[in-house]
Amino acid sequence: MLRLKFAVMLGVCAGALVTTPVQANPLQAWTGRLLDWGQKRPVATVTTVGFIPPTGGLPANREGGSARGGMCPNSPQRLTALLPSSSLGLTIAARPSFFAYLPPTGGRPVELMLQNAQGEVLHLSSFQTNKVGLVRVDLPNNAPELTVGDTYRWYLSIICDPNDSSASLHVGGWVQRVALSDNLRQQLVKTPVADRPYLYAKAGLWHETLVSLMELRQSQPGNASLQTDWTSLLKFEGLEQVAQEPFVGNL
Repeated sequence: MLRLKFAVMLGVCAGALVTTPVQANPLQAWTGRLLDWGQKRPVATVTTVGFIPPTGGLPANREGGSARGGMCPNSPQRLTALLPSSSLGLTIAARPSFFAYLPPTGGRPVELMLQNAQGEVLHLSSFQTNKVGLVRVDLPNNAPELTVGDTYRWYLSIICDPNDSSASLHVGGWVQRVALSDNLRQQLVKTPVADRPYLYAKAGLWHETLVSLMELRQSQPGNASLQTDWTSLLKFEGLEQVAQEPFVGNL
């Protein structure tokens, strides 16, 4: 049974970013679906401040296509980024963590790339792994800190053919760092670790919700309620195809 029913509260700062009309909050769709994810937990109501809706849409790719040219192993389960359907996740972290489902790579390199809104590459990491399942990829300490209010694009790629970038498999989306409000800071001090995923979700913080819930699952592998909550969260965002996949660790 679900332990929670989230009442997600987002305070949107629709300040003037450009002279074009401000878009509707692209988080509204997924926060609305999370209304059924969490109210059994009596955590306090919190708000997220400082969110600026990006302009020009949010092109992203949550699911990688089929490998070209036979250079990557074929798998019925595709490379998949764990993102809300808006393709944008909010975070309070200077260097957030990203999650994805990683299919068999055949030992081929996996890359994490971070770009700013202008498309400039800010960080590139490469990994060699044979892991298959849900993975966590932390933005490392040698990467630049995200600036509050700025939106960034991230990619996770399997490099199938180092001589042909079009043969690679890519997924990715957007992340925006928002300010940690005094209200949320105070609530985090008073909230037990077991309840923090639900507090983060009420604040609309996608990355912290995933990290804290997965860390709880790792510390309590036999807790069926945590698995149910994780599965339900992903299903709300149309990620049911990977909701039951095992977590296989960090890259």
